[in-house]
Amino acid sequence: MLKTMVANKKFNAALSFANHLQLSNKELSIGAINSLLYLYYEYAKEYDLSEQDKAFILKTYTHLYEKYQVLDNATCERLLHALCAINEWRKCKKVLDDIQLTGTPTHSAYSTLIGTLFKNNKKAEAMKMIDISENNRRSLRDCAYDEWMKYIFRKYKDKKTVLKYLNELCTHISKNSTVVPRATANKLKESFESLNWNVQFTEIRKQSGQCKNCDLTLDCLRLSAEEFATLQQNVKDKLIVGSDLFLKTSPEELKKFMDLVENTGPYDIVLDALNVAYTAGKGGADERIRILTTVVNHFLQQKKKILLLGRKHMLNWKRGALVQLMKKTQYFFTENISQDDPYFITAAILSGPQTDIVSRDLLRGHRFLLRTDALRQLFQRWQWEHQWMVFPSTNRFRPIIQEPLKFTPIAQQHTNGWHLPYEAENTSLEYVNDGVPDVSSWLCITQKINNN
Repeated sequence: MLKTMVANKKFNAALSFANHLQLSNKELSIGAINSLLYLYYEYAKEYDLSEQDKAFILKTYTHLYEKYQVLDNATCERLLHALCAINEWRKCKKVLDDIQLTGTPTHSAYSTLIGTLFKNNKKAEAMKMIDISENNRRSLRDCAYDEWMKYIFRKYKDKKTVLKYLNELCTHISKNSTVVPRATANKLKESFESLNWNVQFTEIRKQSGQCKNCDLTLDCLRLSAEEFATLQQNVKDKLIVGSDLFLKTSPEELKKFMDLVENTGPYDIVLDALNVAYTAGKGGADERIRILTTVVNHFLQQKKKILLLGRKHMLNWKRGALVQLMKKTQYFFTENISQDDPYFITAAILSGPQTDIVSRDLLRGHRFLLRTDALRQLFQRWQWEHQWMVFPSTNRFRPIIQEPLKFTPIAQQHTNGWHLPYEAENTSLEYVNDGVPDVSSWLCITQKINNN
């Protein structure tokens, strides 16, 4: 009942019911306690809590830890949010540690605590918590960015100093390849405009990376030799059967594959044959082979050396046409039960920094397995730089072959400002998820000429 009242912002009724619960002689259940904590957190977003409400939150914290050695995650989450509402950030850290015993705190838990730290002028603590949050794949919510910006304007009054720390915030967004919430984009716009900068909502031309507002072209942030070597070494470290990369393969199959790569590489193109063939949709084997042949010939015409990776059941398709493709390429067919993505990724990265991949697979599963946020960022940038995709077209004999991006779709600083992506509120029905942030929702932030 309380949850419904709070969700509908019937706070007066909710507070009355809360008082009734607390005045009853019955011991409150965990469910009732969680509902009360939820009420006080939501209420505190708009109004000041009474001393009685604050006392209840502190009393609940003490009571729960006296009664239970470890709290369940749902209770921890509610307690953490309520403690943040009364700025008890030190106690929140204890609660956060309890969540981490059995799982990962939510985006909201991290961001609410980070926002509370900024609200209490604990920037160093907030920055440490931001690193932990990002490394646990918990990008910041608007509440964290909002308090970060408020902290900057509260602490600094000189325009140049404010600008320095707004740039620090934007650098964080860029470093983590973050697409910020629309509400955060609005606040960034207001913040820079208060410094007399030009800020416009804009689009980026997908083919060129050019901003429609200022005509600047975003850079392609290619991996350096050192960054690629780091990514390549990570793949080499996983080349053992039973690792999280090769979950379903045999030592014999892996050795055969590695011998092929060593003896026939490097390649210009590593092609996920099954993924490309199934661009044909419900079409039969003839149409799948026709699509695959079209794509292979597209790269052969460019004198590219191709490694074709597929599964053995494909050999039952139109054999003659498939054999013709095999004559023009290097090829490897995995067992039907094997995961082909690991082979595909491994062949491409071991082949070298010049190798491109062809697949519509967004490869999120592999990115998820990378153990650090830094490695995940490197893999994402490599993917944007090297991945071709194949999509069906109105002409079923001629699929759309989409080349890799010419720019890196993350927040970028230039000599005169920033371009930052934000989350589109209403994605077009025609939008195709190809792993690229929506190019229709960006901020263009530029310094006015003769700005002081």
